[in-house]
Amino acid sequence: MFDGTTEYFIASLIAIVVIINPLSTVGLLLSLTKGMKKEEKHKIAFMSSLFAFCVLIFFALTGFWIFKIYSITIDAFRIAGGIVLLIIGLNMLFPKEGADKIKAYSSQIYIVPLAIPMTSGPGAITTTVLLASNVANLWQEFMLWGAIFSACAINYIVLRFSENIDKILGREGLSAMIKIMGLFVASIGVQFIITGIKAVFPILG
Repeated sequence: MFDGTTEYFIASLIAIVVIINPLSTVGLLLSLTKGMKKEEKHKIAFMSSLFAFCVLIFFALTGFWIFKIYSITIDAFRIAGGIVLLIIGLNMLFPKEGADKIKAYSSQIYIVPLAIPMTSGPGAITTTVLLASNVANLWQEFMLWGAIFSACAINYIVLRFSENIDKILGREGLSAMIKIMGLFVASIGVQFIITGIKAVFPILG
């Protein structure tokens, strides 16, 4: 699916950043950290990004074992994962009423809900496992780890400057950016579905 190490890194980075969608977490972070000092907000932004990085690296390394344990073919997972990403993308484009009202499930908000499910949710995990399935050599494996690290670093930067971003873009601007990313997520999902179907039914290629 990808030719060359550099292309694989760029494609992986774009896919992960788009599905993580840091902008969608800005509003939630601001609401959960209201009244906190800047240092506390920055720490929460860092810890949530670090935890999300650990989660995605874990699934990047264990994806193949999951396939073997449950006898799942990569192409079947591509199709299923593509459907999941398509649904997530459509939900980003056409959000349900009250979808943005997410409560803090624990006192450690950097873990839940910021790291899970907002940053390293089902979509990000699925994308990571699918990208890992396309690794052709050790260098591409390193590039995938680098892409995950870079995506989580971008997520940290966005969350760290969430107040500034909120002031610059405003509520309508954030909503527009989220919808644009939703379109990209849906497109990535469709592409995974097409790739999986072509592999299962070579005659369609």
